[in-house]
Amino acid sequence: MALSSSRLRRLALPTVGLVGALTLAGCAGGQSAPAQTDGFQGVSLTVWNSIDFEPYQGLQKTYFEDCASQLGITVDVQTQSGDYTTKLLQAAGAKALPDVALLSTDTQLPQLASQGVLADLGQYDVSTDGLAESVAGLGDYDGTLYGLPVQVEDYAIFYNKAAFAAAGVSETAPKTFDDLVKLAGSLTTANQKGIILPGIGGDGSTATYFLPFLLSAGGDPADPTSQGAVDSVDLYKKLVANGSLSPEFVNQGWKSIDQWTSGAAAMTVSGPWNLVDTSIPFEYGTFPFPTAKAGESPRANLLGYVYGVAANADQQKEAAAAALVKCRASEDNQVDTAKKGGYIPALTSAQATFVEQVPAAAPFVDAVDGAYNTAQLGTEWNTLQQKYVDAIQSATVGGESAEAALKQVAGQ
Repeated sequence: MALSSSRLRRLALPTVGLVGALTLAGCAGGQSAPAQTDGFQGVSLTVWNSIDFEPYQGLQKTYFEDCASQLGITVDVQTQSGDYTTKLLQAAGAKALPDVALLSTDTQLPQLASQGVLADLGQYDVSTDGLAESVAGLGDYDGTLYGLPVQVEDYAIFYNKAAFAAAGVSETAPKTFDDLVKLAGSLTTANQKGIILPGIGGDGSTATYFLPFLLSAGGDPADPTSQGAVDSVDLYKKLVANGSLSPEFVNQGWKSIDQWTSGAAAMTVSGPWNLVDTSIPFEYGTFPFPTAKAGESPRANLLGYVYGVAANADQQKEAAAAALVKCRASEDNQVDTAKKGGYIPALTSAQATFVEQVPAAAPFVDAVDGAYNTAQLGTEWNTLQQKYVDAIQSATVGGESAEAALKQVAGQ
């Protein structure tokens, strides 16, 4: 299954009777059907999704319709194309949000939660049990659970096994930045670069794939002058200096992966969607990120997707929507979405099952616990990520030292 570049960048209460109706056996723990559906007959709900490729949108329709049938309600599942964030904000302003909506945790959830238009899911026995702390926090805004995480994205290094074999290089994950520079150099030939990374500004790709290096170097994303930031920018500079990363990488964005799939580069950084991409024309493997120093643990940045429920004066509809979200978040549904749609399940138990079935997912799953959520930086991240792009470009093709480039963008 070839995935479009739009997948690559998203481009970003009840009465006592109703409480009883929310006691689902099919809640976030992954068990099957609701224990009872009294109180929901005749309820009709609308669900919005924004991920418009197949099989993802078809899967969501099936999950929600199955859950609605179990709950005794009807549901209209719609996939919204175009500028989804704008559509959500416009709907919120018109008091016309759908009953349930898929929300990104970096932008859409905090924007809507801050406006008071999302329901507090904690009132409906929706919990984050079974989720790693890093994942559980994705649905939280100002101490309240406004969204239940169902899937996450983080990142790993992909490599072409044939390129390693041709170079006589062992498929051993590089432990440090210096190891990666050496490995990329050994994989570089007249027709193949050792690695391809995005380096362009404006589309979010460069900062997204740079951030795991910064985090794995112990850097603070909020501080462009941290030693981790210096070490990470210097890594890019060394890769360009030894010829394993083309200086032309500064013109590459999300589609830089095309150079990897075409065989023009031996390694790249990408997300879990490639785990289900059957168009990749060679056998590949995955590595975790190296660290700046030996013996440290790699870290990655985490993007989450949650289902939120619109605050509704009709408590029956609000309660039914919360019940629908709980059912949709079952372990079976999460594993199915991961295997067919290319996401990492939110539930820890579902992650373990996913790795058993797709071993290349291991670096992604291993990085989830303790992963970094850029949403905690708020709108500041929009400014910071451009600073990192400018520093990378200044150091690699502008000839500045990593430290000088970062001080310059930090205004020092």
